[in-house]
Amino acid sequence: MASEPQYLPPPEPVPSVAPIERRAPRRRGAGILVPVVVAALVGALAGSGATIITAQQLNHPTAPGSAPPPPLAQIINTLTEESAVINVAKQAGKAVVEIKTQIVDPSLLVEQEQHAIGSGFIITSDGYIVTNNHVVENARQLKVILRDQKTVYDATIVGTSPDDDIAVLKVNATNLPTLKFGNSSALEVGQLAIAIGSPLGEQNSVTKGVISALHRSIKIQNQSSGVEETILNAIQTDASINPGNSGGPLLNSAGDVIGVNFAIEQASFGPGLGFALNGNTAHDVAQELIKTGHINRPYLGVTYAMVDETTATANGIPVGALVQAIDAGSPAARAGLRVKDVITAVNGQSLDDAHPLKDVLRQFHPGDHVTLTVQRGTQKLSLDVALGTHP
Repeated sequence: MASEPQYLPPPEPVPSVAPIERRAPRRRGAGILVPVVVAALVGALAGSGATIITAQQLNHPTAPGSAPPPPLAQIINTLTEESAVINVAKQAGKAVVEIKTQIVDPSLLVEQEQHAIGSGFIITSDGYIVTNNHVVENARQLKVILRDQKTVYDATIVGTSPDDDIAVLKVNATNLPTLKFGNSSALEVGQLAIAIGSPLGEQNSVTKGVISALHRSIKIQNQSSGVEETILNAIQTDASINPGNSGGPLLNSAGDVIGVNFAIEQASFGPGLGFALNGNTAHDVAQELIKTGHINRPYLGVTYAMVDETTATANGIPVGALVQAIDAGSPAARAGLRVKDVITAVNGQSLDDAHPLKDVLRQFHPGDHVTLTVQRGTQKLSLDVALGTHP
């Protein structure tokens, strides 16, 4: 997966070279040419500009008392954040689609169809599209509209993962523009973030901001079951996100997908907070849905909260997954796990904000045996667990 290009600001321009004074030269020689070229790496990083400076000065021997010739003017070419956003909007925007749905609201006493609008993005030229599960949940009809607003396709659902709020759609088409996923584990707070989607039905709208925070834990409600799901490892951004942006891509300055926009936490006054699903997780889920049509996720059977370093220090517990509830008859129950245990590692892989329990368990399959490292009060335990199949 591609990483966002990085570059450094250019060094300071080299000062002009003073003329050389010669005493009684025996013969006149050629002028002294002093070329100075300072080049910055070309890229497009948030909040920075790269400046390419070429400064040249030609000094000739001069008669005593004469003034030196003035230096040639600097040639400056500034590559700005603005140009990065423009490039991403032009190129990546081709693969961002509007999704119109006819849905049935299960919460209404009388079944009633409603219309909704969301976003998505094409990941294969033959028509696989990533969006949010909540965009297509309970949908009876799906329409995908390309950026030209003239090309419309009927879409079918390939598979969904409500726990991850990811869905994959398919349209019958070829030679479609596509987006590729970047490496979201390389993200840094403060770097440029660009959101493209159909907020409030305004197709292919572009907003920009920065990555405001990483590893956020966000709760959303499953529209079908009414159960509150916890999305871990979410990306917070101040790029403006509104209803209709859901399912659209959050992009870096190279135009790679680093997240899938999915939620807004509205403030009482002023703009709210925008959140995107972690891009690496979205990529893995999408690939499994394309391959199998479902997520064959291993099942441990615990409800937990991730404990970061600040919380751990304040409460005298280790960093990890604090067990809050255990499903009866689950693999966790059979292994002897208890409420208030802190799972600190799985098969030696430490758990923390960047590596929550759910993400670490993804590398295993139902039936696999894993060893949980557990802190129980002052005791450090190792529990062997046979993972089950997610119900």
